[in-house]
Amino acid sequence: MKLDADDFISSRLVDWLDNANDEAGYLIKYGWLWNSGSRYLIERTEYLDRVCGSCLIIRSDLADKNGPFLTSMEGVSLDEASVKFAASDHYSLVPGSGISTLLLNDSHQRYAAQFGYLGHKLFSLPFSAVVYRTGNPDSTSRFGGFWRPIYTLRMLVGSIRRTRFITQRLRREFMLG
Repeated sequence: MKLDADDFISSRLVDWLDNANDEAGYLIKYGWLWNSGSRYLIERTEYLDRVCGSCLIIRSDLADKNGPFLTSMEGVSLDEASVKFAASDHYSLVPGSGISTLLLNDSHQRYAAQFGYLGHKLFSLPFSAVVYRTGNPDSTSRFGGFWRPIYTLRMLVGSIRRTRFITQRLRREFMLG
């Protein structure tokens, strides 16, 4: 599992992995978005893998498997058709991409397609296992604030529905300050 300075993992994760099946990999879809400036609020997300790169756990024997895992975001020049495809489809392998290892890939939204290419299924963790911290100097997040722009009433209601108070249990589980 790759982690960076803006992520916290659940204290339950290692225990869960010890008791889990020996699958090729696990995708962490459920998690939390936390603006480190917010002392009391945190947002639950069912799409952590879309915003946080620390969303994949892979078996070490697969880390060096090769495949067409690079995209133009990693510095590979793509032809015009591949650039259009990469912009319109964030979850498939990009035609014309380079060859790299699964571990070195940073295109976290394409993990399921990459595992499929290697002949493995990617399973989801059944609980919220990562807090993705935004709004701090160490954050690599594209959005700096806890509250992103709200464009529709439905999005506002969804954001309110997902917002929770930071409980003592969450503070202990993720060592939140």
